[in-house]
Amino acid sequence: MDLADYRKDYLEYVKSSAAADTDGTVATFVKISLENLMDAEIITDYEVCYSTGKHGRKSYRVDAYSFDDYDCSMSLFIADYLGENELDRLTKTDANVLFEKLHTFLNGSINGKLKNEIEISTPAYDLIELLNHLLGTIRKFKFFILTDKELSENISTFPLREIDNIPSEYHIWDIKRFYRVLGIGDGHEPIEIDFTDLMENGIPCLEANDASTEMLKCFLCVLPGNILVDVYDKYGSRLLEGNVRSFLSTKVAVNKNIRSTILGEEKRIFFAYNNGISATASRVVVENTLNKKYIKAVSNLQIVNGGQTTASLSNARFRDKADLSGIYVQMKLTEISDHELSQKIIPNISKCSNSQNKVSDADFFSNHEYNIRMQQISRRVYAPAVNGAQYETHWFFERSRGQYEQEQAKMSKSEKAKYKLLNPKEQKLTKTDFAKILNSWREYPYFVSMGAQKNFAKYAEYIVKVWEKKETEFNELYFQQTIALAIMFKYIDKMVSKQSWYEKGYKANIVTYSMAYLHHLLEEQFPDKTLNLKMIWDKQRLTEELEHEFVKISKYVFEYITDSSRAITNVTEWCKKEQCWITLCSRKYGLCSDIAKCMIDKAEEKYDLKESKKYQRMDNGIKAQTEVVSYGQAYWEKLLYWGKSKNLLPDIDISFIMSATKINYGRIPSERQSQRILNIRAKMIEEGFTGK
Repeated sequence: MDLADYRKDYLEYVKSSAAADTDGTVATFVKISLENLMDAEIITDYEVCYSTGKHGRKSYRVDAYSFDDYDCSMSLFIADYLGENELDRLTKTDANVLFEKLHTFLNGSINGKLKNEIEISTPAYDLIELLNHLLGTIRKFKFFILTDKELSENISTFPLREIDNIPSEYHIWDIKRFYRVLGIGDGHEPIEIDFTDLMENGIPCLEANDASTEMLKCFLCVLPGNILVDVYDKYGSRLLEGNVRSFLSTKVAVNKNIRSTILGEEKRIFFAYNNGISATASRVVVENTLNKKYIKAVSNLQIVNGGQTTASLSNARFRDKADLSGIYVQMKLTEISDHELSQKIIPNISKCSNSQNKVSDADFFSNHEYNIRMQQISRRVYAPAVNGAQYETHWFFERSRGQYEQEQAKMSKSEKAKYKLLNPKEQKLTKTDFAKILNSWREYPYFVSMGAQKNFAKYAEYIVKVWEKKETEFNELYFQQTIALAIMFKYIDKMVSKQSWYEKGYKANIVTYSMAYLHHLLEEQFPDKTLNLKMIWDKQRLTEELEHEFVKISKYVFEYITDSSRAITNVTEWCKKEQCWITLCSRKYGLCSDIAKCMIDKAEEKYDLKESKKYQRMDNGIKAQTEVVSYGQAYWEKLLYWGKSKNLLPDIDISFIMSATKINYGRIPSERQSQRILNIRAKMIEEGFTGK
């Protein structure tokens, strides 16, 4: 796919989405572009906040914002959307005008004058309040232009400046940059660090030759604290590997013990007290001298353990004005040049490195078996044909970033057209989509309102707990029911945009609260029944009764969250509070009696769930049996010999493994035996068995 084709697809998706949502093409372009920036891990979350006008003699405009909890940076976004077939250029003059509009909004917010000119109970008013509340916390302002144009060649950089003594930086994401990162790249904006810009010769290191392999190289380094913080302050949370961010999102980012060591008399022995950091890179440039090796540069540095150390040092230097001279941090750096291999190894390094801390499986949920199963089911299960179509389609579950695009990368045009027919882009769902949808239905709209990252952590924690006790609950019926909820979520999202009372703000909050509130009301008013999600799956749409009810509920929710008597003035922050949900639930709201047509008896659903669990157990057994056979008899003979030689296998386990050493004679372990055999294998691998 070349740039022209990528831009055409991008704009077609914007236009089709805008037509469905009735939000307008500019607003839809902003939303889709921000979702892409989240996928590329440039931002962790965002809030749409369209506001334009004049402040004094100057024009202002802002389309969205994002506050990064990890590096305390505030990003403001403005779009320059053309939407034409012909590719136009964004000039430096155009860019300066757009950045100036963001500056005007920010300056007016900080000096307090703009607040009096903007209507209360609007996202823009909430942003102004948030900016003033966080003014002592914000460490960097980032200004973004999002455009479907191509950046003019005469634009290289924009000079950094300070706003209210806070440094700011400027980013332009033109269509070519989106194409480079998301169209033909691996979904990441490359991070290139030249350590010779920070230290004369680079970072002294030792290569752990015995620990290095053909797949990876390992280096041991000692980093001056100031150098580590300089790198972190420049690249922010992009340096933190995804699992580390997930871990920090539910913990205190700044460790008090680390901070007290930095600021105290024991600062000089920080190195002895601290565990250091573990990091990975796709490329490490090393120079050998007569006496030493130096790391000159690295590409795509990721901190996989030591996020708290890094953040604590950065915060101590910024907030406490701490002098970090004399503080050193040990770093284990692993070079993994193969991208596909890195996708598998980095999460495992992260998990093993963090095992010394209280890190739950939920923190590493992206690679959990649950997501693998959802992906497998989504590829084999077809949704019923609708709207007169003569073909069925998939609801595509994207387990890892960019899967949907990557699967099309080597297809011909005709193959790609067929693929998109069977896997419509509007039926693509990510892990964070699942988290929003399911936590809404589970009646946690305040989690969903906290943003994608924090909500995902809560959702992961729940799924992991259930998986450990009842993994058969996550089966084909569960997937179909989740898709039914996704259809509901998408309907509310589109419907709200079309309502006369909708004022282009708080849609995400309205959607999650409306969905959660319906579930609460159904449980309260129909205690012996449950919503017939299978019927929604079969029809691939909501019933008229549900559609009409959501029209009323969404308006009720909107009026509730924006009511002037709310406990917190900032609507966005109010929706993040559990009290917001509790107060809503305490109100009286009568559902229309026709809604009963959409319900089934709980006993009937219980039977369906029981049957689906039974089929999942059968699937698990067949899968286990197939896996045991695939390893081959010789493999199990090696495991049996190794386990016995180490005295790690009790007699009962020996008998199970022995049943796998007779595969060549046509004696295949049963499904139940195979599951036990694989569990024994997992234990032996933990003890050090490699299969060699």
